[in-house]
Amino acid sequence: MADKFWLRSGLLVCGVLLATMVPAYAEPAAPAGHAGQSLAISGKVIMGPSLAGKGSATDTLFVFAREVNGPPMPVAIVRATKKDLPFTFRLDDSNGMMPSRKLSDVGTVVIVARLSKSGQAMPQSGDLEGTSQPVKPGVDGITIVIDRERP
Repeated sequence: MADKFWLRSGLLVCGVLLATMVPAYAEPAAPAGHAGQSLAISGKVIMGPSLAGKGSATDTLFVFAREVNGPPMPVAIVRATKKDLPFTFRLDDSNGMMPSRKLSDVGTVVIVARLSKSGQAMPQSGDLEGTSQPVKPGVDGITIVIDRERP
């Protein structure tokens, strides 16, 4: 009988030691801030009537979000061509340029649509552009009209 007592006591002590050495399972924490909220910006890009005949079908279309009160580098960007117009876009954290700067973390942005003859993202003379009013991430259904030519 004493042997059963010591066996049970030994098993109990082993169980307690094991429980203190193995980390407890925990559910992953929900992302801070915007749990369950879509912080994408989506809409479409169209050509303004006055510029409809300008450019070629292979000109590169860049659609990007840039912070209103931040650096000029885009927070999120997508690429297409003029032949894709009217172009439906969606900007979110997955098309960010740097992992440290996410669309979901910024405040107010403007959406710029630029048709580049050179295929380069940097603006150049002759590029065609349109810009949105300032918007916050989470907005859906905006329309960007490409309505001016860069001098």
